[in-house]
Formats: sequence, structure tokens, C-alpha cells
Amino acid sequence: MESDLSQAFQEELTCFICMSYLTDPVTISCGHSFCRACLHLSWEDSQVSVQCPMCREPSQQKDFRTNIVLKKLVSIARKASLMKYLSSEEHKCVTHKETKGIFCMENSIYLCRPCSDSHEHRGHRHCPIEAAAEGQLIRLIIREEMIRAKYRRCYPLPSKQEEENIECMKKEANYYLEKLRKSEAMMVQKSKQLREMYRELMAMSHEPYVVLLQDLDDIFRRSESVQLSKPLAMKPEIYALALSGLTERFN
Repeated sequence: MESDLSQAFQEELTCFICMSYLTDPVTISCGHSFCRACLHLSWEDSQVSVQCPMCREPSQQKDFRTNIVLKKLVSIARKASLMKYLSSEEHKCVTHKETKGIFCMENSIYLCRPCSDSHEHRGHRHCPIEAAAEGQLIRLIIREEMIRAKYRRCYPLPSKQEEENIECMKKEANYYLEKLRKSEAMMVQKSKQLREMYRELMAMSHEPYVVLLQDLDDIFRRSESVQLSKPLAMKPEIYALALSGLTERFN
């Protein structure tokens, strides 16, 4: 009975899209909840109407507040899973036979209480493992939002009016449109890099706390490099009469 209840509880805290624990959960108008990042990826190609990924009911809203109750319940479930892992015999300190419940911030390793007070680690920054994992998860969510915002700025969905303007510009200047296509191709490549990095960060945020405590410096360095690199801006030189809207589109 207890195991059935635990399984049912876990299913309610699982995102229908990624099938993992809800991360930064949001609830849409139909009542279903999803990870914020999963919902954004599911809806990013929709220009007009969007639907619930689960029941397909149309939704008019795209920006949501975090479901605080669900977020707390997921945190409780994640911590319970972590405590179960920490209580296993294989996780106990070989020297002191105590559970390694402390995370060393300097060396990114697990320690038991006597080890944390030893001469080797006494001067290092320590914190409970669950607190360290929560901190890493928050860092990942913040970085997800940064990458998503960068992606939307680099590659926004065109409106109907913008599409009409593009058709008009094609008729006005085929020569400059060829250069424009090359510039847009660079922007598409940039957006793909940002999208892939966003997916990687999102996937990492769904990992168990134990995985979150591993060295994340590499993925953060790569996400920084993706954000810093950008295509060169174009400055078209128009020798004939001014073409309405073309220069603004290049910029």
C-alpha cells in the first residue's frame, strides 16, 4: 500500500513532456502542470494558438507564475530520494563508517562529519548535500532562462506584417536580399546553438541531486561562450534610391 501511494505521488509530480520530476513547474489554464522549460520548448514554434501538450485544450496565456505548492512537493520528493541514496552502505565513509552527508564546495566531494573536521578539509566551505543540490538546481534554472531569452532575441518569430514586408523587399532589391539570406543563415545557426545549449541545461536540471553535485564548470563555460559569440552586423551601402524598410531589416 505504501509503495503504491509513493508511486502515485511520484506520478503526480512528473512532467508529461520530459517524464521526469517537474522543474520550476507552471500550471496552465486547463489545470495541467509542466516544467516551465518543457512548455516553452513545446510552444516555441507556435505563432498564434497554443494547446496543452496533455489534453490539447487551447491556451491563451504563455507566461505563467511558478506553482509554489508543486515546487515544494517536488523538492520534498527529491530530498527523500537523496536521503535514501545517502543511507545506503556504499555511500558510508570507509574510514569512519558514517554517512557522507556533507558536500565540500572546494573539492566537490561528499564527506562525513569527522572528515569535514579533518585538517585536510577544515578550512573549506561545507554545506549539507541537499542544500548544495538545491543551489545547483537554481543555478541551472537561471541559466536556462538566460539562454531562452537570448534565443528569443536572436531568432524571434516573424509576424504576418513582417512576412509581407519581406516579400516587398524581395521585389525591391534581389542583390541585397542575397546578402540578407546569408546574414539570416548565420542567425539561424546561432539560434540552433542557443537552443541546443538550452536543451542541455534543461536536461541537466532534471537529473537527480547526486548528478547535480558533479563538476558543472564545463557546461557553464560552454553556455557562456555560446552567449558571447554573435554574427557580425551588416551595413549595406545603397547606391540607388533609398529602399523603404530594407536598411532597418538588415540592422
